[in-house]
Amino acid sequence: MNKIEEFNVDEFLDKVTETKRIFRQSLEKYGKEPQCRQTMEECAELIQAINKFLRYPNDKHYANLIEEIADVEIMLYQLKVMFNIDDDKVLAFKVEKAKREQERLEKL
Repeated sequence: MNKIEEFNVDEFLDKVTETKRIFRQSLEKYGKEPQCRQTMEECAELIQAINKFLRYPNDKHYANLIEEIADVEIMLYQLKVMFNIDDDKVLAFKVEKAKREQERLEKL
């Protein structure tokens, strides 16, 4: 059996739903301002993790980089919930930025 055949869509969706529920609960418990400040802290930690991995590329710093990316992604999800920003709005900006980047790349 290959990886695609082993993938259980329902199980995956259940995990995503449960994860989102937990992070919404966290947002309700701590509130907007503390979670915004936590987002800033997590972004700073990601910056440090990137720097350390670039200076000392090893398994320890690689694992830390992955963990900090996860933390920032969690906080970005909470920001979107807090400020009622849907993924389509974010995607629209990403598409525009990709177009501009493509233009810059073509000029090189």
